[in-house]
This record gives sequence, C-alpha cells and structure tokens, in this order.
Amino acid sequence: MATNSTLQLPKVTVVTVVRNGQSVIEETILSVLDQDYPNIEYIVVDGDSKDDTCSIIQRYRERIARFVSEPDNGIYDAMNKAAEMASGEWIVYMNAGDAFYEKASISRLLPSLRSDADVIFAGVEEVLQDDVETRRFQRMPSAIERIWKQMPTSHQATFVRANVQRAYKFDTRYVWCADHDLLARLYRDRKTFVSEPCLFCVFDCGGGRSRDPVLFIKERWRLSAGLVAWPKRLLHYGYEWCHCSIWGRCVRFLKQFLSPSMIVRLRRLRGTSGVRA
Repeated sequence: MATNSTLQLPKVTVVTVVRNGQSVIEETILSVLDQDYPNIEYIVVDGDSKDDTCSIIQRYRERIARFVSEPDNGIYDAMNKAAEMASGEWIVYMNAGDAFYEKASISRLLPSLRSDADVIFAGVEEVLQDDVETRRFQRMPSAIERIWKQMPTSHQATFVRANVQRAYKFDTRYVWCADHDLLARLYRDRKTFVSEPCLFCVFDCGGGRSRDPVLFIKERWRLSAGLVAWPKRLLHYGYEWCHCSIWGRCVRFLKQFLSPSMIVRLRRLRGTSGVRA
C-alpha cells in the first residue's frame, strides 16, 4: 500500500517494450523491480511474442501494473500504446535488454522530477558487442542545442512528462529515429530540458538488429529540418555519408584480414575500445 510520503513523490511510469526477448527480458524486469524509488508504475507491452517471453513476464505479474501481449506495428507503435496506459507524471522507456545503471538511478533524479521541466535526460553506458569483443562506452548527455545532428542521450535515459509524450507521440514512419525526432520536435517547440550529468542506464546498442547506416543518416537529415541552416546540415550529413560509404567499407574490407588481437590493439590505439570492465 502506498504511504503518504510515497504519494508525495512524482509517480514515474517505467515502460518495457518487448517481442521475442526471452533471453533478455528477465534481466530488464529485475532491474526495474530493484529500483529503490517507491512510486513506480511498471507497464510491459509485448508484441505477441512466440517464444517464452510471456511466461517469464508472468512470473512477476503481481508487481507489474499493466501487461498486454498483442500484435503491434513495431517498437514505436508499442511505445505510443504504453504512453496511453500510463498514469504517472513521467514516462521512461527501459526496453528488453536494457537496464538501470544502479538501484538509485531514479531516486537520484528526484530534484529534477519535482521541477517544471518537460524533459529530463541523463548519461548512458552503451554496450557494443561484435565477434571480437564487448565494449562499453560511458557517455554524459550532450548539449540539447546539438539535437539537429545527434540525440543528447539514449531514450532509455530520457524522461518525458506523460502529458507531453501523449500529445507529441513517436512518429512511426521512422525506422530508427522516432525517439530523436520526438526530442527534436519538443526542442523546436521550446519545451524545457534538464540535463543530469550522471550515468542512468545501460543500453545494449546491438538490440538484436543491424542498423542500416544510410537510412540512419537519412532519417536524421529529415528530422533536423528547420533547426539549423540547410548548408550546415548538408555539410554535416554529407560528411557522415561519405565517411560511412567510403571509410566504413574500407574498415569492413580490412577487418577480414586482421586477427582479433590486432583489431583490439588498433582499437586501443584509436581510443575506440571503450572503458575496461
């Protein structure tokens, strides 16, 4: 039963969206349930999984406020659906495979949760795994003014007021960048952003899908319209496209001739090896 002190805290709705995530869903659920913040509403939206995902979720059903399992039109459609169910003041999406950085991740943001901000974002530890090694990169939020070319952080480390989230929604026409587009639209409409310089979550960059780098560039080019002058956009995204198309192909070609130990050594030299565990 909620106490008076608990009810005085802003309610946070944590959403987990999943489909066929039996290997990662339990870790995410436990990460949410382990939070020491006492006023959490937990919603899980499953996209009609065909593996054991739902049976794993059912083990924790008593501690999940809402659980639905039905077909949807992709991750952003499911996230929009969850926003309509939310009764909290804030929404944060911690999807299958992701986790909070520590037990007090939400609690330490309480001053910002009590503020009049529309969006709160914090730092993220990104996990990138390939056939050579697993790398971790710890990133603090970038300046919101750079939203035209990059997200300040991942959506897993971003709180949006529930009424704002429902009013704007994710644009499901995007494959990769609906979360980035949402923040760009909020920035364009002069919503209030608060940046917290702390690690908030652990984000699996792989996510089970191989991102199309060209489409990723195209979607960010589209969402950046009107935020800065088009020559500046053209210079930045033109460079990205050239880097992806030329340098990226060269790296993939050369990589097949290098041993794993050599690749690791080169990453150390270039500073792209991440932080040591």
